[in-house]
Amino acid sequence: MTVGQTITRVGKAPMRSRVEIMAAMLNEVSLSSEGLRRTRLMYRCNLSYRQLKAYVDCLTEKEFLSVAAIGNGNGGKFEVYRITDEGLSFLRSYSDLKHRLREGFLMR
Repeated sequence: MTVGQTITRVGKAPMRSRVEIMAAMLNEVSLSSEGLRRTRLMYRCNLSYRQLKAYVDCLTEKEFLSVAAIGNGNGGKFEVYRITDEGLSFLRSYSDLKHRLREGFLMR
């Protein structure tokens, strides 16, 4: 490599903002009619457990997500995340803003 050349990383995705991550989580949960379990949501959104916990705490605090304890038939329970009406409203607003920005709406 010569002086002045830059190294480009192949396949490295740009970092997501916190809002993008929250929108991705809400979108994944909204696609499931029965809600999503923690591990499934973590994998689908490509998050660590620590990140997932922080975002779930924020989304439930803002009432965008609800958490329900469901029995598995063997006496055990697990948590299922479901999107709320507030979460759907946020997701619609986020999608609308993203669409407008793509059109150059705010660039005029």
